[in-house]
Amino acid sequence: MSKSLNFILIVMGALMIFLLSACGESGDNNQAAEDSENSEDVSLEPIEVEIDMVEQADPEEEITISTAVTQSGEPVTDASEVLFEIWKDGGKEDSEEILAEEPAGDIYEIRYSFPEEGVYYVTAHVTARNMHSMPTEEIIVGDPEVAESEEENHPGHEDAHTDSVVEASLQSSEPMAVGEEQELSYEVMYESTPLQGADVQFEVWRDGEEERSWVKAEEKENSIYTGTHTFEEAGDYHVIVHIKNDGGLHEHVEKEVSVE
Repeated sequence: MSKSLNFILIVMGALMIFLLSACGESGDNNQAAEDSENSEDVSLEPIEVEIDMVEQADPEEEITISTAVTQSGEPVTDASEVLFEIWKDGGKEDSEEILAEEPAGDIYEIRYSFPEEGVYYVTAHVTARNMHSMPTEEIIVGDPEVAESEEENHPGHEDAHTDSVVEASLQSSEPMAVGEEQELSYEVMYESTPLQGADVQFEVWRDGEEERSWVKAEEKENSIYTGTHTFEEAGDYHVIVHIKNDGGLHEHVEKEVSVE
């Protein structure tokens, strides 16, 4: 075989190796970009949490309390924490907290027996994928005087935390500007004392809409927690201030802001 033919074969082999390598890298890069894009799309969607339990039970009857966690309609099986908080009407300060068992798919559950008759509330505190959700449901145990409880304006599903000892006061000026990055600042108080070192997030959505944004807040000053958010449209917005700390505090306060 001539030297020129050997040279041509060597050049052709090197060219083929180069092309195959380039195609492989391109495919890997495209896949990585697609995976990253998909991951970003999913991460922007809020987690959905739904409590499932009977509406009525007898004292000392063991029941199952469970919650389904989803995101974009897909099961969430990797929640960081699912904790059920249970308390009797009027006794929020004596609430009991129970961690859920290992999930079966997207279902996290506990078994629980209510000790006596009364109106009880169950909050599922769910932390997953850097988001937090805490829906609350009511259960009637035995045959309590429900009518008397209703006359006293005790909390329902939406405002079950009105007896909270945590307060959040807006420090930012209103109305806020539409289309520009705005600072959201809230002073957080616990039992009328400034609360320092807490983990605070803002859950923000426009009145009448379902899509929600999550804003991580930092403690810029003593007990004042600040995050930034851009309001895309004018209108009234809901802001839930989610507050927790290493001491076991786990509360939320719902506020409103106006945007023009």
